[in-house]
Amino acid sequence: MFAYFVETLPHFLAYFAAAVVLAVAFLAVYVLITPHREFALIRAGNTAAAVQVTGTFLGFALPVAMVIGHSVSIPDMLMWGAVAAVVQLVVFFVIARLLFRAVSQKIVEDCLASGVFVGGMGVGFGVLQAACMVP
Repeated sequence: MFAYFVETLPHFLAYFAAAVVLAVAFLAVYVLITPHREFALIRAGNTAAAVQVTGTFLGFALPVAMVIGHSVSIPDMLMWGAVAAVVQLVVFFVIARLLFRAVSQKIVEDCLASGVFVGGMGVGFGVLQAACMVP
């Protein structure tokens, strides 16, 4: 059993490192494309921003976790992870630019309903993605 652990540990570390890099890249792009500054708002105690970015991150992480369990290689996982990231970016774009144009300002104003809505949509679409990314 210990030999198996030692043999597979490098695979875990490689996938985990790749997933962390992908997650950091996703968060960096996401906070750059949103009109408000999530991390500054969170530092200031804005609950709506915290819920919004947490839900969106979970909506990204769920399909990535599913893909890690079913991918054939790290490049395969990274490609499907990129798809998960693009879907989350599109979800925010559709909500903030087409359906509810004031959502970003509402989040800045700490309107928890707006943060829950955006974060919840991110989680919901992430669950759908995760289900679709299994061969």
